Amino acid sequence: MWRAAKLCSTLLFALFSFLYLYCMQSDLLACFQYILSDGLTSYSPLVGGLVITFLLVFLGELLAYVWALPMQFVALSYFPSALCLLFLTMWTPLPGGLVAPLHSWVWIGVILFLGSGCVYLLKKYASFIVKDKYSFTDIWSNLVFLLLLFLAVGGLGNTCDTLHRLLRAERLLDEERFDVIADLRTYSRVESHTYSAIRALALANEHRLGEELFRMPQCEGAKELLVSERDFLSHDSLDYKFYGFWGARPGKHVQEKPDLFFKMILDRHLCDSLHRSDVADYYLSSLLLDRKLDQFAAEVENYYPLNDSLPRHYQEALILYKRIRTAPVCVYQNESLEENYNDYLQISREKSAPVIIQNKLRKAFGASYWFYYYKQ
Repeated sequence: MWRAAKLCSTLLFALFSFLYLYCMQSDLLACFQYILSDGLTSYSPLVGGLVITFLLVFLGELLAYVWALPMQFVALSYFPSALCLLFLTMWTPLPGGLVAPLHSWVWIGVILFLGSGCVYLLKKYASFIVKDKYSFTDIWSNLVFLLLLFLAVGGLGNTCDTLHRLLRAERLLDEERFDVIADLRTYSRVESHTYSAIRALALANEHRLGEELFRMPQCEGAKELLVSERDFLSHDSLDYKFYGFWGARPGKHVQEKPDLFFKMILDRHLCDSLHRSDVADYYLSSLLLDRKLDQFAAEVENYYPLNDSLPRHYQEALILYKRIRTAPVCVYQNESLEENYNDYLQISREKSAPVIIQNKLRKAFGASYWFYYYKQ
């Protein structure tokens, strides 16, 4: 019966460890290895998950025989392995290295103290616990303990959604899988600057920048479209892949004015002819992000005819521009969008609490340029 309890604990821990490493933490561990090896080695999610799981299970098996705990508590032999798993995944990558939050260290100390105390007491009083006969119902205590270990690892390990999305986007950028990046969904109202820039690049590659840029919250204006080498966490070479799309790299002063950078690329024909329309989308989008509607209205006809083929965000911007200017330099007509904009204004003028109005607008128009222009 003791062997059955140990086998059950081993299988459950091995399954959890592999799935946790392979499905949840693979991008994070790849980033760790890249930083610690200074980019000299790479991490394989499948091989890494299997090797780490094997080592952790081996440690648990070894301690199970050394400690020889009672059958009801044999899963305690895996608490050092769980601590090692937590230690591997609790770090946060930064451009200067890895850091771990203070509370993770505190909890590791608490778990180590409690686990060691339990092992000591069980070893000391094992004679009072051991039974002549056991049943399968005696295994439940092992299952409860393993569940607590799994919750501790999942709760204290680095599971930050924003960071994991960024690392996944960096990996996909390195693999040049722009279609997958463009379709990534976010449920956060605040994303990292680098993630926003990678997403915009992917949308431009898929010719969807003017259609979908504002479907995700934008917080830093046109500066979100550009990054520097130190902004990437997992691959230094991503800097070259990022700016290779445009055929130029902004200088220190030009980087503060993205619209001038993209205009320079267009005027000097620095980019590949196949990407010229995409760089034009970058230029027009940078004007919208900085709310330069007058300049946008003056430039948009140089790249697009004013008809229904105009990308959606550009249509929304021109409808807004026509409403807020007494003498617009260009006039775009679209009855459906006009009605939508009237609905937007009607909701924004309701006599309700600002929070309620904001939530209504976000629900109905959160993916529109109007919401960005007025509310963000």
